[in-house]
Amino acid sequence: MEHIAELGGIVTGFNVTEQCIDCMCGKDLIKIDKHSQDIILQRSVFEKEGLSRKLIADDKQIYIYDFCTLYVINQKNYELLGKWQLGNDLSSDICGIAVDHDTIYCSIRNGKIITLDKQSYLVNEFIVSESSMWSIKTYDQYLICGTVDGKLLLLDKSTLSTEKILVLGKKNIGSLYIDGETLYAASHDGKLFKIGLRSFEIEASMKNVHKKMFVCAGICEDMLVTVSYPCSEIALWNKDTLEKIKVINTPLKLSGRTHIENDFMYISSRNISGIDRIYLVD
Repeated sequence: MEHIAELGGIVTGFNVTEQCIDCMCGKDLIKIDKHSQDIILQRSVFEKEGLSRKLIADDKQIYIYDFCTLYVINQKNYELLGKWQLGNDLSSDICGIAVDHDTIYCSIRNGKIITLDKQSYLVNEFIVSESSMWSIKTYDQYLICGTVDGKLLLLDKSTLSTEKILVLGKKNIGSLYIDGETLYAASHDGKLFKIGLRSFEIEASMKNVHKKMFVCAGICEDMLVTVSYPCSEIALWNKDTLEKIKVINTPLKLSGRTHIENDFMYISSRNISGIDRIYLVD
């Protein structure tokens, strides 16, 4: 474990580019030079501190959701481009977010998806499920959603209508990761699934992946990386067979964020002040 960014607090989300790392810490967004680790931009964005905010980004903008509020921010200078309250209470908060070239997709508790056009910011609402969706990804002309009752939904982006449903179990499908034509899904019952996106069928699965909740962090060489923050455990799996290759034990806590680059992984967690880097391949 190597400490690469000391920010004096918990990093609740970050985005890694070729030159910089954009971090959420406290009330601020902070841009760090990835190589010198110097802070090159810092701006207060939020009215108060919060640990539940989540962040994703594309090549131009940063998208942050915090309870019922969506923020869209210019990635270069942290200018606030827009702020929308999409819900009102715990029955209508934002559970997940995905973006493509044209649209922002926000999954709302109890099965709704709200879309925002990235040019006009026109808002539309769709009811797509009876269950909340914590994990959501874009794939070609589709949106893929994991539900809290164990289903995987394949939705047509243009209509948000359901094309296919794959039942993976009865527990929350809390994390999804796409690698080419393959989808990896993590269930809260400790199961890991490899799914062919063309067929939308299970190709391999593994039980008892971690003893507690885990996420699919990404691919390192030919290995899938999973992280269980409550177990303080990182595991590497053969990405084709899901055979376990090795486990890395490192102190973590409750939840966090990751980004894999070459043979190492950037990681934040509730017990880390800033961002650490872990080498995955010896």
